[in-house]
Amino acid sequence: MNPSAPLQWYVDGPNLALAVLSYLLILRLALDLTFGTLGNNVIFRGLCWVTDPVVRGVGVITPRVVPEPLVTLCALLWLFAVRIALVQVAAAVAMRRLLG
Repeated sequence: MNPSAPLQWYVDGPNLALAVLSYLLILRLALDLTFGTLGNNVIFRGLCWVTDPVVRGVGVITPRVVPEPLVTLCALLWLFAVRIALVQVAAAVAMRRLLG
């Protein structure tokens, strides 16, 4: 099977979306650590608007004493774990198809 074939769109599509979200979270973490509360420009607000659903979702299960940059880091680690799980599930499905 050709690994570059579009047959695995159900893996490549979500993996690409999670990769983009991961890079956005890395950028948010870097800006948040650099500027802190002073980063209130249009770019930072737009970045927060895109990444807030993920950060808030992780913030619900994170204790309140954890500062926001660490919650963003935890969200990034969760996204990496989801991407790894996605690839592992795709590999298991491919092996299941191969072995019959």
